[in-house]
Amino acid sequence: MNSALAPTNEHEQRDRANPFGSFRLECESALKAGFSSLKKSSGHPLPNLDIASTLEDPPNSTFGHLASSLSFELAKIQKKKPIDVAKSLAESIGHVAKFGLIESIEASEPGYVNFRANLGRLTELTLRSVERDGSDYGLLKTHAPERTVVEHTSANPARPIHIGTAKGAVFGDALARLLVARGHSVRTHFYIDDTGRQVAIMAYGYKLLGGPSLDGKPDHFIGKIYSITATLVEIEELKKRLALLKKTSAADADIVTTTKSLDEWIGIAADVQSKYPDEFDQLSKLISKDPDPEKSIGELIRKYEKKDTDITALMRRVTRLVLTGFEETLRRARIRFDQWDWESDLLWTGRVGELVGQLKKSGFTFNKGGALELDVAKAVEKFGLRETLGVSPTFEFPPLTLLRSDGTSLYATRDIAYTLYKFENAERVINVIGSEQSLAQFQVKVAFWITGHMKEAEKFIYFPIGHMLLEGQGMSARRGRYVTFDQVLDETLARARTEVDRRSPSIPEELRQRTAERIAISAVRYAILSVEAVKSTNFVWDKVLNFETNSAAFINYAYTRSSGILRKLGRIEEPKAFNLLTDSVEQALVLELSKLPETFAEAADDLNPTLLCLYANLLAQRFHEFYEKSDISHVSNDELKWQRVTLVLAVRTVLKTLAGLLGLELAERM
Repeated sequence: MNSALAPTNEHEQRDRANPFGSFRLECESALKAGFSSLKKSSGHPLPNLDIASTLEDPPNSTFGHLASSLSFELAKIQKKKPIDVAKSLAESIGHVAKFGLIESIEASEPGYVNFRANLGRLTELTLRSVERDGSDYGLLKTHAPERTVVEHTSANPARPIHIGTAKGAVFGDALARLLVARGHSVRTHFYIDDTGRQVAIMAYGYKLLGGPSLDGKPDHFIGKIYSITATLVEIEELKKRLALLKKTSAADADIVTTTKSLDEWIGIAADVQSKYPDEFDQLSKLISKDPDPEKSIGELIRKYEKKDTDITALMRRVTRLVLTGFEETLRRARIRFDQWDWESDLLWTGRVGELVGQLKKSGFTFNKGGALELDVAKAVEKFGLRETLGVSPTFEFPPLTLLRSDGTSLYATRDIAYTLYKFENAERVINVIGSEQSLAQFQVKVAFWITGHMKEAEKFIYFPIGHMLLEGQGMSARRGRYVTFDQVLDETLARARTEVDRRSPSIPEELRQRTAERIAISAVRYAILSVEAVKSTNFVWDKVLNFETNSAAFINYAYTRSSGILRKLGRIEEPKAFNLLTDSVEQALVLELSKLPETFAEAADDLNPTLLCLYANLLAQRFHEFYEKSDISHVSNDELKWQRVTLVLAVRTVLKTLAGLLGLELAERM
């Protein structure tokens, strides 16, 4: 490390940790100084303005590296043209400010104040920072660390994790990684929904088959039983309903609707039977002998809530089989959990009962047909929560059923109790769950207000996950129409292996397989994370493994190229300075490197891993441009050579850091 550049005070240490952020702060200070000068010379009083928010990235570098729209705000007040105000502001700044990282300031049409960075100083600052901090470069620590629980995936343990659920798993894992790197204490939780109807249907079918021996991966085997059982039970119920409607001379519309639904499920049954003929025929015979399958399933739910010994053993046994399969799948995707929480434990320890008791005393519950309902709308109006929840004045909140008429609780009730449980050891709770659950998540917050947990309501964050499509196709686990996450990982691996074999046929077999695995896992994770969580994602194979742009393979290729350069060099010398990195592709690359700390902090604080994907893709693109234009191996100027090598080292370091944050695995060769 160059001792002349060693930080001598707090400001220099800050600059080293966040190079572009330091340039931004300097621009902000310069604007404040110029604005203050204008205030003194102005004929009218000028209000205080949020100057920092006026700084933005210009569309291209011809307008500098940061631009301020402050002139437009001032022009409205002073009744002047924005460009005239911009010129006055730029002139005022030039008189009062001392520059370190700012090279020039100029006004441009229609009224922006453009700031250009001193790229020589920024380059020195950035590359020395990466050199000093290594893998910690860019990982700015928060000044307000929080104990945080991130609950994600929480797939219903009645069938395998499918690609739709995998989206929440990957985003939840990435959020946890970002928050840990930001300095928060994070624990990841998986909520085992073992008391719901779907698990009861699964256990019902498994019991009818006499607890069969596993054939294949446990979650796939049990999922097969669930799909068959759910389909057959649904058909039985629809047949009974149709018979009752006809018997009671119900309205034709009801009969037509039920008939259509029955026809649809018979079609689904044909699909399921074609996939699993033996198990389907066996379960069809067994279920037909049960006079009331729905009653049998309901009895399982009731007895499990009461912790009946035999039923508890059955439900836990089949659930654990599925969870074993879940863990295997999640390990492949580099996802782990700190804690697995059983929903049934919330019931057995009395947490759900205690919550229901509190809600009963609140004055916001009422009885409807024997069921206990929570008047959510009444609470929203009493506490004035519409703005807090971000809902329109016309949005109508339906009541929330807390207990069925038979006294059993519903998922939403248990979810409120569970979220309060998570807060017992956390200051912030993030629920990563499907966007279709938005109403349920609102209801959780409202219940917090009703029970006096205002602080928890403020620190409870709902992170919505949009739908996931595979080549444009939607999925339904209940109807047995889904693509498992395992299938997606297997297919991606097969395609990645084909690509590796084509590109690197000479490397050893074991290395080719390991490389393909790294590329495949990274490809799937990146494809999911590169689209904002709340948006629908269409998983398209040709894009997932595109080596040309915006994919994990494209980013990995930059890493591979950088590794190849360093491997060929053998020894590396430290340059004396970085004054020779003046080519446009070199400067563009340095600029991207300088922006990592700001980008990382924004991604972590805004819970937006997608921002890091965009950054990683742009950094890789800048590196590929540099690779094509800047020679290293044959350059005659040794000082220039080692300066470029240090730049390559910095890119390689940052790409590895980004991979760790996003859960990608980089291959040295491709």
